[in-house]
Amino acid sequence: MEQQATSSPTRSPPLPRDELPDSPVVESPIDRTALGDRVPFMLRSWEMAAFVATSSPEIAKDLSTATTRRLVGLMLLDLPPEILIDILFHLPFASVVICQRVNRHLHVLIYQSTDLQYYVHLGISGLVDNPRSNLAVSERLSLILARERRWDELEFDFHKVVNITFPFRAATTTLSVGVFGGFAPEKCRYMRIPSVATEEVKWREVHTEQKIVSLLPGFYEPDLHVLITAQPRTMHTDTAKPGTVHYVRVHLSQLSTGEPHPDVRRATISFETREKFEDPKIFVRCGGDNMVLVLQDFGGTNRPEDQVLVYEWKTGELKLSFSAPWDSYYNLLFLNTHIFLLPNTKTGNLEYWQIPQSPSELTPSQPFFLLSLPCLCSGNTFQYITCLAEPSAGPFSASKPFYTNPEHAIAVFYVHILCLDQFSAFISFDDPPEPVPYDQWGPPVCRWFGGNPRQWLKTTFGQKCIILPLLAGTEGAPLTLLDFNLINVAKTLAAEHHIQATVSDEGGWAWVDEGYRAESALSGDYAENGLGYKGKDKQFTLQSHEAGGPRSNPPADVTETYNSPRESRPQPRAIIQTMDPLNDPEGCFAYTVYSSLPYTVRSSRDKYRFNELMLDEEIILGI
Repeated sequence: MEQQATSSPTRSPPLPRDELPDSPVVESPIDRTALGDRVPFMLRSWEMAAFVATSSPEIAKDLSTATTRRLVGLMLLDLPPEILIDILFHLPFASVVICQRVNRHLHVLIYQSTDLQYYVHLGISGLVDNPRSNLAVSERLSLILARERRWDELEFDFHKVVNITFPFRAATTTLSVGVFGGFAPEKCRYMRIPSVATEEVKWREVHTEQKIVSLLPGFYEPDLHVLITAQPRTMHTDTAKPGTVHYVRVHLSQLSTGEPHPDVRRATISFETREKFEDPKIFVRCGGDNMVLVLQDFGGTNRPEDQVLVYEWKTGELKLSFSAPWDSYYNLLFLNTHIFLLPNTKTGNLEYWQIPQSPSELTPSQPFFLLSLPCLCSGNTFQYITCLAEPSAGPFSASKPFYTNPEHAIAVFYVHILCLDQFSAFISFDDPPEPVPYDQWGPPVCRWFGGNPRQWLKTTFGQKCIILPLLAGTEGAPLTLLDFNLINVAKTLAAEHHIQATVSDEGGWAWVDEGYRAESALSGDYAENGLGYKGKDKQFTLQSHEAGGPRSNPPADVTETYNSPRESRPQPRAIIQTMDPLNDPEGCFAYTVYSSLPYTVRSSRDKYRFNELMLDEEIILGI
């Protein structure tokens, strides 16, 4: 820090430490040991002058040598407010919150600064600012506060019912960044989710001559719509029986117009499957300019190898391709725009793959990092592992002032285990990286829930997860929100201990309406839901958290108690068990699996019955 300050041509070299005059320190009545080393409570003036010179070059350029020398005798709080605010902007938002709590002058300064309040609330809410938004900072701050109040209350600005006129199948429908869509063999339909109750719903329809096998209805900034078709072709070989390959086309169009996307060099990317695919299933995800396709023969008997293809969708360039034994990969997720994760069903590992960012980079032949899932007992195998993390990494549109931060989104893995007497050997690779055992990485960042997916619905976006029991009585059941935002966990925990010296830890679960415990809502014994319904047009209901609608006043205290759970919604509770064991009655795992990722749980006042549930930025979609 000293070296950077002395290198500036507008400043004289700083005095040696032993020649510096004794200067006051910024004292605080707060117990410093409780806060750790995150905030320097004893900040000498020479350090402050160097920090101003290095962290704020625009301000430092305007300071003369004489001004810099005068700063040496000042305390932190003697600096002009605009310099203090600029310094605070260079701190993590959590440090700004701590500064606001330890000093009255800083408290007033931060509280009265709309820019700092917006910066802090972005961090608290797990959001990222959109610098291209035309809204003023004060308007953005108001929208954030309104948005978080609506989530805290788990109530909605409007309900809207929209008819689905095509045959509904959960496997062929998806909700992505405000766009809902589904496809049949030769056509797909999609619509933008309305943001207000009066907005008209407009369905778009695309017809093809080939069979549709995958759909990505929307992607943030590029206004991209991805439709994938596959056409079988007979492949004549030396054998008596001819084989079949599929000619795959990836259609890249503009979501808003339906026309070929203006940023692409080729509106269609085409390739042939290398093996005898009988019933190809393709998973597609986009991250920035990269698009990853996972090809699998879902129902065939030939069992060809799975294929993974990575394209730059704007140019159509194939940047990476590799294969794996049949039935290895079922899905993928982007961690950032150039790193994606593949759960490997054969090995029980989470594979981290790097996408080359330039032609000069070497093409990877294996994942650069592996995380191991808990070991299974002998005779048990992973049947399949799917994953989901929304939103995906990528640029943001200018239409909204802020977005959920993809880096903070929780990743959900659905792990299905097949318990058999026979043992399937794990696949080995040439000199692969050594996988990190689950016990060394998993417990503090994971939360395992046991249960049958046919017993409850679940959907995630960002750090939030919504769950709903299937067929929980004729009146339905409340929506339950699991919030994995650690700041909300800390706030809820502080509120609980503020009002209750001792808290019952029976099972560690918070209760919801009608005496249900969250554990019961997750793993209760419900009847089959009949998802195979083939009746007439279905409907789905939109529950919107969009700011601006009428809202009720929040309770004065988050720990306020109620006379009856039927009259009012219970308040959120924090689930913070450390090393919580997974209930494993079937004995799937070789040892007890622990997890301790904390979260808060709360429930809605109203009750709902749905066959499918989806969650987007500020929309809950029930079908």
